[in-house]
Amino acid sequence: MGKNKEFKLVTIALFLMGFVLYFHLFHFEYHAYASSAVTENTQEDGMERFLKADGKVLKNNFGKGEVVTLKGTNVGGWQVMESWMCPTDSVDQKTTIETLTERFGSDKAEELINIYEAHWWQEQDFDNIVDLNFNVLRLPISYLNLLDEEGLLREDTLKTYDWFVDECAKRNLYVILDLHAAPGSQNGRDHSGDTSGSKLYSDTTYQDLTISLWEQLAEHYKGNPTIAGYDLLNEPEGSESEKSPWGIVQMPFYDRMYKAIRAIDPDHVIILEAIWEPTDMPDPSEFGWENVMYEYHFYGWDGTDDATKQRSFTNSKVQINNRTNFNVPVLIGEFTLFDKLQSWEHALKVYEENGWSFTTWTYKTVEYGNWGIYTSKSSDTPKVNIKTDSYETIVEKWSKIDTATGFSKNTYLFDLLRVMADKNFGESDIRKWYRNTNSDVALRAGREATAELVPGSTVTSTLGDSKIIFMNLEGFDYNPTTISRNICISPSVRKSVDATGMDYLIINTFVRQSKKPLFVTLVDKDGNTWSGDTSNAATPIANQWEKLFLDISNATIDKSAIIEIRIGANTSGKYYFNEIYFAESYVDPIPDETEEEMKNDLGQSGVIVDWDVTAMGDNESEETNASDNNQNKGIALIIVSVISGILALAGIITVILKRKKK
Repeated sequence: MGKNKEFKLVTIALFLMGFVLYFHLFHFEYHAYASSAVTENTQEDGMERFLKADGKVLKNNFGKGEVVTLKGTNVGGWQVMESWMCPTDSVDQKTTIETLTERFGSDKAEELINIYEAHWWQEQDFDNIVDLNFNVLRLPISYLNLLDEEGLLREDTLKTYDWFVDECAKRNLYVILDLHAAPGSQNGRDHSGDTSGSKLYSDTTYQDLTISLWEQLAEHYKGNPTIAGYDLLNEPEGSESEKSPWGIVQMPFYDRMYKAIRAIDPDHVIILEAIWEPTDMPDPSEFGWENVMYEYHFYGWDGTDDATKQRSFTNSKVQINNRTNFNVPVLIGEFTLFDKLQSWEHALKVYEENGWSFTTWTYKTVEYGNWGIYTSKSSDTPKVNIKTDSYETIVEKWSKIDTATGFSKNTYLFDLLRVMADKNFGESDIRKWYRNTNSDVALRAGREATAELVPGSTVTSTLGDSKIIFMNLEGFDYNPTTISRNICISPSVRKSVDATGMDYLIINTFVRQSKKPLFVTLVDKDGNTWSGDTSNAATPIANQWEKLFLDISNATIDKSAIIEIRIGANTSGKYYFNEIYFAESYVDPIPDETEEEMKNDLGQSGVIVDWDVTAMGDNESEETNASDNNQNKGIALIIVSVISGILALAGIITVILKRKKK
């Protein structure tokens, strides 16, 4: 090979090597840059969620972005067991740990607690929270399973918390870290993990340990945008002597904790709780507190089954908060409105109007109605007797407490919350008019009832001359049937209404005095009937319009063609009905269907087959009396009997004449 050829080959080889080297270097640098850019953008996107207080609201992007109102629930019973709502009979968490350790040893006791925790809250539970349209979880935590003997954060527990925070981050949920059980107990109650008494404010050792706990958590979670805030102490009442006047020992300790956290984490919102009113809290400027949120717990124990009293209770909180007028965001960190959906709807509307964040108490409970969004029966999730149940029995019982296996959705509350958490959500729900305010409607009445259309001004001036339905029941009180003590209402405009996919019949009702649930019958196009009582979760209240509802999710008729609704009651009196519609949820807004849209969706014609009463329209007499109906029936029967008799007599005469001819 000649030198020129060798030189050319070497030159080509060097060029190719240079090109390959350049390509790889460029490729590496590009991917390093791209990877860095992706990481930076991802981090930047995540950091945009970071919340800070701006006056009376929270805003993302470190307080410079959009207003964020937190709406969610508590993860009660997971890290802090409370026997009244959890599957254990222990007086407190401290006793549970001590008893299990004494009986089975520390390792076995740990295994049992881990089994409980692993089943009480799982990945599916995060998805349930998303389905509720919530954006936050308040996580009650306890020093009892968070700190080791040296006062340091336990790696296993911290790993569990990190898993929880990461799962929330994946779903764009925020987390409030809530110290429910502090060293020495801040209130001596079962939810503090220790019922032996409150020693936190009187013992500097417990105070220092609590501050150290928060310093370690702040160091671990500083800069994490999923953390909405640090809730320093849950219900910090103190001992009996420290409860009144409240604040003398609590506020100085709050200030110590605040300063200790701020020395480490200058950015996260710090949440301070009152006992129990806004008027118990200082103006934050007195202590130089910044980027703080005030938290209140609302439990109206007076009249738990009385929607009127619960509404008044909620309204009173607005008045108290307005008196203080602190320039801080407000969190209603715990509340329940018990078993009346009317109270729930009112309270959540008030919170929305005032820009208050909220977390219900709580996500799941055993045998406690509307305290839990998910509930179970004690037969499905039996309580563990920590003193007598064997290790195997405890394992068996605590392996049944996952939400999917042992609990069921509190449907009415779930539906209400998912709509109230997103004010635009219910707008997309399917809902249809049955009878709206101004449409004419055909009426008829059953025995001991009269029915007519009257002006809305009959009961309230706000309705003016719009027509409402009036039912008057007389005579002795007794349970109505499908054809007695009721009025029968045809749809507005339509021949029938398609209620497919809807679980609620909403009936706006006004009564002169508090009444029991209504008895409602639906009739489909084939004349089939299905009946049920309106729910006790929304009952009539005297002298005001109330939304009552019938659960039609299990109705055994053709829901695609409802041609008549019959509303009855077992108590005599005057009843008024206005807007009636089908919906997916109790709190879905009224349908937005226009008269023209209804005329284009007339539905199917049908026949009533179980009741021979002539229907009447607005152009006929506006009152149908049951006695007239019975009289008409009697006359009809007489006519039929006479004709039958004549025909029978004619037949007999014909037979006699034929025989004579033979």
